[in-house]
Amino acid sequence: MKKGLLYIILSMFILAACDNYKSYPLDGMWQLKTVQDMNGNENKVDTVFYSFHREVMFSVTILVNPKFSTYPFYGYMDMPSDNKLHLLLNNSADENYVEWFLSFSGWSSADLTFDIKEYNSKNLVLFDSGNGKTYTLKKF
Repeated sequence: MKKGLLYIILSMFILAACDNYKSYPLDGMWQLKTVQDMNGNENKVDTVFYSFHREVMFSVTILVNPKFSTYPFYGYMDMPSDNKLHLLLNNSADENYVEWFLSFSGWSSADLTFDIKEYNSKNLVLFDSGNGKTYTLKKF
């Protein structure tokens, strides 16, 4: 009887934990392919990667010139609605960290809500109304 009650209580804790887990449709690894400005000028990108998992965002920028180096950045994500993606850069390490990330990413702010213009299992198109840029990503 005690074992049965223990299993029921344990099952309730597991189910409660599962209810707290948020699965976002964007979860996974994405490669930034292009950035288009408000005038329609498009820049190709192939060395910036974003990984979304639950409520965490991770970005890696790889620079080849003048030498090979990688720059990791971390933050938090939320989807306030089906067509919005809110990203907040974790800037607790250093004040220059935010400016450094913004120079790599082209984001208008370290606390940003993108409009999701297109999403399917292979492509993601985000729009930043703060700078008028459209970011096209491909599932990696």
